[in-house]
Amino acid sequence: MKQLNKAPLTKSLRATFALTLLLLTLVLTACSDNNKATATTTGSSTTTDAQTTSIAGATTSTSTTVAGAATATVTKGAATTAAANSTPATSSGTTTTDQVESNSVVGVVKKLSPSVVTIYNKAVRTGAQTSEVTRGIGSGVIISPDGYILTNAHVVQGAQGLTVAFNNGQTLATAKLIGADTEGDIAIIKVDDKVPAVASFGDSSKLEVGETVVAIGAALGDFRNSVTKGVVSGVNRTIPGDTSPTVYIQTDAPINHGNSGGPLLNLRGEIIGINTAVVRTTGTSGTTANANQDLAEGLGFAIPSNTAKMFADQLIANGTVSRPYFGIRYQMITPAIAGTTLQGLTIPTVEGAWINSRGSRQPAIVAGSPADKAGLKEDDVITAVDGVALNDSNPLVTAILKYKPTDTINLTVQRGTQSLTVSLTLVERPKS
Repeated sequence: MKQLNKAPLTKSLRATFALTLLLLTLVLTACSDNNKATATTTGSSTTTDAQTTSIAGATTSTSTTVAGAATATVTKGAATTAAANSTPATSSGTTTTDQVESNSVVGVVKKLSPSVVTIYNKAVRTGAQTSEVTRGIGSGVIISPDGYILTNAHVVQGAQGLTVAFNNGQTLATAKLIGADTEGDIAIIKVDDKVPAVASFGDSSKLEVGETVVAIGAALGDFRNSVTKGVVSGVNRTIPGDTSPTVYIQTDAPINHGNSGGPLLNLRGEIIGINTAVVRTTGTSGTTANANQDLAEGLGFAIPSNTAKMFADQLIANGTVSRPYFGIRYQMITPAIAGTTLQGLTIPTVEGAWINSRGSRQPAIVAGSPADKAGLKEDDVITAVDGVALNDSNPLVTAILKYKPTDTINLTVQRGTQSLTVSLTLVERPKS
């Protein structure tokens, strides 16, 4: 810390100062250093990620190029010593609710941070000399004492080599890819080194909107194991333009490039999501830069832990993910759109999975698929699976995750004014 320059005191001022100091001794002490330090990231080629993709304004939160674009101004010593060492309390001396939560977050970070790693996606460049370069940086979380690490598929996509940095930033380990599921954006890599800690999974189906969550990851690739805090803003969200069948946890915990693959944690210190995407802008751009665009704030998305764990278990066991398959194209009818008219088409008034392919050249029901064999028809609305209602909180993609190919399920179907029960036997989803 830099010392502040001090002007010499006059004799009278010295006397006054001495008296004042005598009176205040042991009554009040404070320290403040308002010097500012400016840290500028320049030419950070190591944070370049060729795999960054945009989904209708939603940019996946992998690392991205930060070439002289990020400048952070940090104020040192802004808090006084007294404030830094005090614990907020009520008039009765009890700890405040805010302090209880703060202590919980600190506990989670201390416990889980050692299990969070930084992943370097390597490429080999040939020329006059062969060299290995970092093409992208992401995050991951250790889920097994055997060295298995869970991350996003896009973090490791195209890697010609993988290196993992543990929490201390000094221990590097070579990792190998066990398996990746690009559709679900989940991958498993493995290190043979002894791991410093292991994180456990929580039940994402029990998440409450408003619940406090913590995200840990390599923000911008440079700031390893950065911690941010927020709340669960929503569950079972879909991202416009995202063609995967995944539904997400929405959070306002700040997520930056490089956070991809890192854990979203509850205050019990459990993984309840894998940070995957963040929306930066909304709307469309015109001929003028940023025209008709809103700057989105606090719109981060994570793959629910129940989904991530299911995929991870399959990748560890088989190297691939097997999904049950209906063979339909559909749209979930939510209360917001039920009974409304869209492009001259009246949407049914019942909640559920509405089988239709309008706007697509593909059929609503794939010929020879389980749906075709079960007798489902276009414009049918699947309202329940094995008696469990489909709705905004339980979309079809989530409802069938617990089933496996060859399972037979009973669907409640609304066909016009009729309510039907249809038996359907699932098969494995085609790789294409």
